[in-house]
Amino acid sequence: MDDPAATSRLTPGRSCVACRRRKIRCDRELPCSYCTKLHLQCVYPGPGQDGKPGNEVLSRLKRIETSLERLESRVAHSSSPEVSESSRPGATAHQETPAGTQITAHLRSGRLVSEQGDTRYVTSSFWADLDEADRDETAAFVDDPSLATDSSAARPGRSQQNYTAVFGSAGHPAELVQSHPTQNHVFTLWQVFLENVDPVLKVIHVPVTQRQILQASQNLAQVPPAFESLMFSIYYAAVASIQCSASCRKLFQEERQTLLERYSAGVGRALSKADFMSSPDVTSLQALTMYLVCARHSANKTYIFSMTGLLIRSAMKLGLHRDPATFGLSPFLAEMRRRLWWHIVILDVRSAEDNDMDPFICEHMFDTKFPANVNDADLDINMTEPVSAIRQRTEMTYTLTRFEGSYAARKLVFSSKFNEDNGYPHLSLPQKNDFIEALLADLEENHFKYCDSNIPICFLTVTSLRMVLAKVKLTINHPARDGLTGLTGARLNDLVQSSIEIIEYAHTLRTSDKYSRWVWLFQKYIEWDAVAFLLHSLSSAAIPGLVERAWNAVDTFFKAWQGHVPDGEQRWGRLLNLRVKAAAKQSPESMAIINVGSKSTIAVVHRGQKEASTAATLTGLSIPVEPRNTCMAHEQDIMPISQAPLPQVFDPTIDVDHDEWNFDNVSYIMQEAPSWDMELDENSFNSWM
Repeated sequence: MDDPAATSRLTPGRSCVACRRRKIRCDRELPCSYCTKLHLQCVYPGPGQDGKPGNEVLSRLKRIETSLERLESRVAHSSSPEVSESSRPGATAHQETPAGTQITAHLRSGRLVSEQGDTRYVTSSFWADLDEADRDETAAFVDDPSLATDSSAARPGRSQQNYTAVFGSAGHPAELVQSHPTQNHVFTLWQVFLENVDPVLKVIHVPVTQRQILQASQNLAQVPPAFESLMFSIYYAAVASIQCSASCRKLFQEERQTLLERYSAGVGRALSKADFMSSPDVTSLQALTMYLVCARHSANKTYIFSMTGLLIRSAMKLGLHRDPATFGLSPFLAEMRRRLWWHIVILDVRSAEDNDMDPFICEHMFDTKFPANVNDADLDINMTEPVSAIRQRTEMTYTLTRFEGSYAARKLVFSSKFNEDNGYPHLSLPQKNDFIEALLADLEENHFKYCDSNIPICFLTVTSLRMVLAKVKLTINHPARDGLTGLTGARLNDLVQSSIEIIEYAHTLRTSDKYSRWVWLFQKYIEWDAVAFLLHSLSSAAIPGLVERAWNAVDTFFKAWQGHVPDGEQRWGRLLNLRVKAAAKQSPESMAIINVGSKSTIAVVHRGQKEASTAATLTGLSIPVEPRNTCMAHEQDIMPISQAPLPQVFDPTIDVDHDEWNFDNVSYIMQEAPSWDMELDENSFNSWM
């Protein structure tokens, strides 16, 4: 008697779709042994689906001829002259695409392909074209929707790789769940992130991410690994933005450093769990980008530099370096990909500067346009038409000015080899200064004129970029090669003025309660070279009319940084030495040296100096003087989430598709020239330090 559970046997002569495509013998079981071995869905063609052998051979030959013709046309196209940026459709001078980019043949021929549920970017290759032809063949053969295999069912299980050397041990899944904060603290961290980080680091789409966090917090054990890495990155960014340890203890009842270490480890473990290096996606890249931007201010600079290289390669594997319009992606996904790519470009610039290197990303590598100047509310995951940029202030204004200013500065402050590799024109010193003025005028026309300086984020936008451009001007006019003798009086006064403005801008942003929530962006010594320049100028040249203001700026800097300099920071000692020498060059009546313990502190006593104000009108923008805070007032005012209303409540009755999980510095400091490590020439202005 036959076993009712026995595997059924089909009519002889019928092979399943998979065996027929592979041209192997099928045992005609259901499922057959081949499909069972590879965990494939075993599907047999229905009646009438057997094509005649002759027609099938002709069809295969036709597809092969088509593939060969495609390859031949691409080879011929790649040997033709490159199309200049100005001739490309839709290229404009300001918003669309980085000016002067040459789009090479390998960019034109690239495309996104889907493989085992993952999306990756490929350029033209023989095997990629054969894979495409094979997919076309399979699609033509299995044209009945009922015979289509489920991609998730057909996808073989992927073993998790070992990334301990990169991220540390992933640990047990339960350990990662336990690393999450409590639900109340999740929402408190999200609130801090929205106030301190998102306005200046627009990587994510807040409404979508908020809905995902609300859903994830209901069951942390079931959160997709990629989104879990984004959650830990948000936790880390929120804590990193809180500079006052007392505020951290008040909000979370734990030390700031303890939280940073826990959430940093959580980012790495979640990325490892998501198999990030083998199967990156937009969400995991958002997490890594945001983490590196925030960790850059405290982590080892070589680690950040190396991880940025990994991030760039992963981004290019996803095709982020290609403008999404090339692939016909939805407008929402296109904007998310543009935001992410340009944050990676700027991180590449910043990490290169920290390591005295040139950026890795070159012009010929990408054609991704700037993201649109729109609010998150203007973007919807279901939108079908591209969003139009708004000619007014938006949530993206600060980020866009960072992108545009930093991208332009790439052409001025790095090595001549970098300029040559990118096809940047060689500019004389007057041309570089004109370039900066033109850039400032362009930003004024497109962004600054819509900013109200009474609004803190607007003031930050204008002030921080003016500070950056003043530093660029100081860098390109660096007189180290010729000493002060190579500077005219007008040029020297202009550089001294720029140095003073850098210090005053930085001090205002750090000490005012209005802007201190974003102070974490300015903790990377942005004004140190300006201080060195001022001290050299005070000891080596006459700067009539600016001496008192210069000393005020220098004193402001030393008072702010005293006690906050990391151990082993050699530049601090050099600045102290420069200060002593500059003071010695002043008249005895104007300077007094006060010994405090084993340290020597310079007190500047200017005739008629008023203790109150260091305010100054800088480039048409009035800088108010705010009292220095020890803890940020806005952090003290943050309520625990149990006392604060949630902006949106998660409704468990709403069906959320799983695909939704896959959604996909800022201020710029240019590379110093020469390096901070140069030896100080005692007799001439041959270095800043």
